[in-house]
Amino acid sequence: MKIKDQQKYDRLIAAAIQLLATDGLAPFSTTKVAKQAGIPQSNVYIYFKNKQALLNATYTVAVHQMSLAVVASFSSDRPLVDQTATSIAGLYQFAMAQPAMATAIQVLIDDSQFKQQAPLKLDDVANQQIQQALKLGIQTQVFQAVDLNLIRYFLTRPVFHYVSGVQAGDYPADPQGLSALTAMILRAILTPTAYHQWQH
Repeated sequence: MKIKDQQKYDRLIAAAIQLLATDGLAPFSTTKVAKQAGIPQSNVYIYFKNKQALLNATYTVAVHQMSLAVVASFSSDRPLVDQTATSIAGLYQFAMAQPAMATAIQVLIDDSQFKQQAPLKLDDVANQQIQQALKLGIQTQVFQAVDLNLIRYFLTRPVFHYVSGVQAGDYPADPQGLSALTAMILRAILTPTAYHQWQH
């Protein structure tokens, strides 16, 4: 789809992200997004059919940016366990640099109604690379044989929580803290053998 005015589209997405991060989903409206973006509300419907379409686009953009940050840490010549560890650092850096985007993602996936109809990310190459790595981890018994959603949860939520704590001054912003967090996450998702190999 060709977007009529990319700059306005980007402003609306940025405004939606900011409103989701600060106010949550319940009071979210196209009126508030238009006001935040400094664009007449009638113009919102040039780019988005309705509020749901705006939320879907916002989610797609935010997840894509997060996926790019994670995939940037991948290195095909390294073991999957090491790639997983560095992807945690990549996610940490993303959330530190884009806290509103990280919060908006959490707000949307915490809503069961939104999550049930959330757009599939099949055309997002970076996200598909992550999904393939997760599936490979289970197939090769690097990750524990649990539902992929649990693996996704343990790889993202503790990182987002930790970043919120760092930004609030509750946790130190130092490499030791991130290393300890990484070890905790890997202990939760790796098989005992894979975790032992990673430690040595």
